[in-house]
Amino acid sequence: MPEVITVDATADAAITAPLVGTTRLMIQRAQALAGLTLTATGALSRADVRALFDAMTWPGYNKAQELLMNKVLNEIDVMPVEATRLIAQTAKLFRKGQKRLIATKAGAALGREEQASELFRCLFETVFWRVNLGYFDRVPTEAWPQNHIGIVLWCLSITSPEWVAREDLMRSCTVWDPALDHGPADFAGFAFESRVLRPLTWLGLFETQLAGDESAPSWRRDRQYRKAPLFDQAIRFRLELAKPAGLAH
Repeated sequence: MPEVITVDATADAAITAPLVGTTRLMIQRAQALAGLTLTATGALSRADVRALFDAMTWPGYNKAQELLMNKVLNEIDVMPVEATRLIAQTAKLFRKGQKRLIATKAGAALGREEQASELFRCLFETVFWRVNLGYFDRVPTEAWPQNHIGIVLWCLSITSPEWVAREDLMRSCTVWDPALDHGPADFAGFAFESRVLRPLTWLGLFETQLAGDESAPSWRRDRQYRKAPLFDQAIRFRLELAKPAGLAH
């Protein structure tokens, strides 16, 4: 994580972040069962997925709808569980061992309640600088806008606290990639939401709501986003503006 960004959430605030909470649930279950069971593909077993699904809370995620669509829950069916496992493994909070996912010493330490702020900092760094968030949307522009996430986060830090559509935030907070001109019209907005806005809600830094006709199904309604109070409390930027050489005019 660049030195210009400082992350400092209190333990009480950090522990309410959905990704922190679900990671702690995963660590605690792994400790209680001497590891979580892995399938042949390296995903969590249905039993572990269902236990985590029942216990977790996740922004913008409709559990009832998921259960209507799936008689059984594989990890790939439950994005929050899959995302949490991938992020936690990348952060080295877990290791594989004999078809089980075992909490590491670092994972066990950061899973303690009093270490919630350190876990938050670890997950924040891992999400935006170590995980390829394009995995979750498959938009063919791989790096954008993660390749300038520091700029994006700073721009988001000075946005209005009102509810805003994803496209408006995207236009004001990103450096445009010309490659996006050659894809479907909504590729950029979808990628920005998937790779920036949604992960920020996982960390409790942004909030989300559905907009439009309340009688319409959720998948047909647009989402709006705004900064959560935790964003300005936890994220700090240290910027140094380059001074031009020569006389000022």
